[in-house]
Amino acid sequence: MTVAAYPTLNGYAPSWADISTSATVYGGPLIEMTAYKSIDWSSIVEEGRQAGPSGGRDMLRTVGQVSHTAKATFYRSGLRVLDRALMAVAPVRGNQRLISLVGFDVLIQHTPPGESDIYVVKLVSCRKLSDSETYTEGTEAETADVDLNPIYIAKIIDGQEVVLL
Repeated sequence: MTVAAYPTLNGYAPSWADISTSATVYGGPLIEMTAYKSIDWSSIVEEGRQAGPSGGRDMLRTVGQVSHTAKATFYRSGLRVLDRALMAVAPVRGNQRLISLVGFDVLIQHTPPGESDIYVVKLVSCRKLSDSETYTEGTEAETADVDLNPIYIAKIIDGQEVVLL
């Protein structure tokens, strides 16, 4: 029996080409997100511990509190699409559009070749809270890092949202 040095699904390695991503802007349009380099997310539960009278060993723990983070690296054209969608419904102050006040959901869908399951992650109630660009010499396309700041993150399995807490 031969074991591959990397994970495969039915002889194919899952890849970036298998991902579809969209964003639904609250009160605005649904946009297909195609011009981004990466999306990273994490959900973490921080629990409390209660030590017992027997040498200070942990005896109980709390349910805890969950926190969620997400960030994306957009190519310039992809960021412009997101910004325009946020601008369409953003509150106005003078001639400024306050896009960080507009909420949106991000839906990430992934189906590797040969699979029948659709792997789905939903970043819920995001707000664009940071925007930074770096320009460097070379042939690479310009990118911008964005903090997506979701309220919660859920995996969707068999129609059910699956969350840590």
